[in-house]
Amino acid sequence: MGSRVLGVDFSGASDAGRSLWLTEARRTGDGMVVDDCYRAADEWGPHREDAHAGLRERLTAGFDVIGLDFPFSLPQALLDEHCDGAWAGLVEWLSLDGPEDPDTFASTCRSSAREHTGDGTATLRRETDLRRAALCPYDRMVQYQTFYGVRDVLAAVADHPEIAVAPMQDDDAATRVVEVYPAATFGWLGLYREGYKGNHRERRATNVDGIEACSVDLGGFRGSYEESHDALDSLAAVVSAGRVAEAGDAPLHGSRDEGHIYV
Repeated sequence: MGSRVLGVDFSGASDAGRSLWLTEARRTGDGMVVDDCYRAADEWGPHREDAHAGLRERLTAGFDVIGLDFPFSLPQALLDEHCDGAWAGLVEWLSLDGPEDPDTFASTCRSSAREHTGDGTATLRRETDLRRAALCPYDRMVQYQTFYGVRDVLAAVADHPEIAVAPMQDDDAATRVVEVYPAATFGWLGLYREGYKGNHRERRATNVDGIEACSVDLGGFRGSYEESHDALDSLAAVVSAGRVAEAGDAPLHGSRDEGHIYV
């Protein structure tokens, strides 16, 4: 049957289900085959709480590797300041007695960054962010994804006996959960890493063609990927998850607790 992989384009918006898409696929001897592509709102409803609850349930459905598109951690300096230097401390901080919302989370991180740098710099990036040209994990564009992704999703599986969040936890579990970044995946493939969203269907079609050329059977979902950039991002997420399922870990960039973007 091959490895089962799941790719998720995540959202932390109040109506997260409308833009949270999932692609399920499996690796075969000939490449990868997409088995399903669907929007969270159509499965569990549009509201954030319902969509995230449905996603948490899917994570326990026996996939070998799951790729989630949001930052899993913070720069080491901020982990040292708020989380006892460890990713497990970040999960605790956001789940128990830490910031209550994404705005407070980001504001706290910016204040700590200024104190750390001493020159007024409020934006710190992880080594893996620098390597993959990704945003700071508490940037205004992604602070909701980071906050709700860690608090509502990763915290729910952090102690699951059959799931490991890579690279922070031991990787001998049945299911590995990895951080992915569709823009970096498209860039690695020589495709459009930006400028393919909104009305740019032709560019999305180019990206779909590029992924299909990498021995990926789209399983009849080409129309979904060309129509929705969120659906397309879930396809990129599943491609990166499939590479982990096939080849395992690449060399890490930065500390283990900072996390790693898998491409």
